[in-house]
Amino acid sequence: MKKLLIHTSKYTMKFLVRIIIISTFFLFSCDEISEVGINEILTDQQNKIKVEFVEIPLETSNVYYDSVRTDDGELLFGKYNDPIFGETKAIAYTQFTSTITDIQQPNQVPENWWLDLPNDSSILDSAVLYLKLASYYGTNFIDEQEVYLSQIADTIFSTGLYLSKRLTEISPTNKGLLGLTRFVGRPNVDTARISISIKENYAKFLLNRIAEGASEQELINQIRGWALIPGDNNSIIVGFDLLDELSKVVLYYKNPYEIGDSPVKDSLKYIFRFDSPLITHYSYFETNRENSVLSNINSLEKNEIFNIGDDKIYWQSGTGIYPIINLNNFYSFIDTAGSIVLNKVQLTMGPIEDNNLNYIKPPDKAIYYFSNSNNGINSTEIYSNPTNNAILKDNAYYGENVENAEYVYDSLFTKSYLGSSTIFFQEIIQGNINPKKLVVFPDVVSSFNQATIDKNSFILRIFYTDYKE
Repeated sequence: MKKLLIHTSKYTMKFLVRIIIISTFFLFSCDEISEVGINEILTDQQNKIKVEFVEIPLETSNVYYDSVRTDDGELLFGKYNDPIFGETKAIAYTQFTSTITDIQQPNQVPENWWLDLPNDSSILDSAVLYLKLASYYGTNFIDEQEVYLSQIADTIFSTGLYLSKRLTEISPTNKGLLGLTRFVGRPNVDTARISISIKENYAKFLLNRIAEGASEQELINQIRGWALIPGDNNSIIVGFDLLDELSKVVLYYKNPYEIGDSPVKDSLKYIFRFDSPLITHYSYFETNRENSVLSNINSLEKNEIFNIGDDKIYWQSGTGIYPIINLNNFYSFIDTAGSIVLNKVQLTMGPIEDNNLNYIKPPDKAIYYFSNSNNGINSTEIYSNPTNNAILKDNAYYGENVENAEYVYDSLFTKSYLGSSTIFFQEIIQGNINPKKLVVFPDVVSSFNQATIDKNSFILRIFYTDYKE
């Protein structure tokens, strides 16, 4: 009974403290002390209660991760040489599964669609891989870009975890090359797609397997997957949106004879898509930093913290370069601050240096994850236990919806990432969480957006109420 009362008392006190914090947060959510008006409201208590402001610089370095997860989001492909981060080559791997015949209207299946499926009489006209272009990274859009389509020699699995350092063996060119295309320039990403004509004998194999009634899993096991390989002289990296309706593999064929109930028909299509849970896709990245600003990274160990010595912090997730923030200065502040309640805490990163590159931009959003003792992050617990692994939105600490705080990049005015995470820092003061370092991730991990930031531009701006005894 005594233990129960102690537990209940602790829970009640914790709840009341949080209520006070929330009330103070909403009452005093402002940027300047003069806006608060607390000194006028509490004239009689000015000697005991003060609203204060402090700006705390945060010690920041870089950390190197040897791989990132690339099996979620856009499929990245190509080659780009950046003077800071080095030359990166991206090989894209994907699988596909069959669908019904071409559907003209969403959610509508043509009547008697099965009568138009490939059968023993079907004759192939052609086969084409279409890929919707979604993003570009690079500066040279004049040179011709080559895309080689090849069979892979090993199977990739939907249940696997695929990182950027994982190279899947590709079939020899004389046997595995299935197609080749070239494109130039930077088309409109809203409508642009590339197309690759597939080698005739391989296309006939696909058509025959469909006519034979091969199941979806049988096709996946037999096909294994495809690789998209950039040419030696490619100069940009592109992202393909595999979930867009423009991305597909199409067999164009005709049924010249009537077989059973299947009529004679020309101009038929059989379509494969990339959205089945039975398949996967990912990209392999290979980066050579030999002649880049970050050339010394080639000698670093995984998760090693480093500084170049130029008072700059670098950020490019695709090649494993992240800012890592040490919170020691905040802990030193609360050790000497006494009894305080945080009214508002702003975490600022920036301004970002202008790289004068139109198609290499900073990430849209910054997300802060707790660093573990090895300078890494707990990738599985980010989802299973987010409260102890990431900065959350203020209302997430007391509500049912647990969401990461997202610091949006202000590209128009401040050129910085600015956001408020008052409750997160108050939770540290209360002893509910104890992060020592934060790793800054972009909202899209497998991207080549980048930023260079002055080392002294990572700042905490704290408005707080000081209760004097």
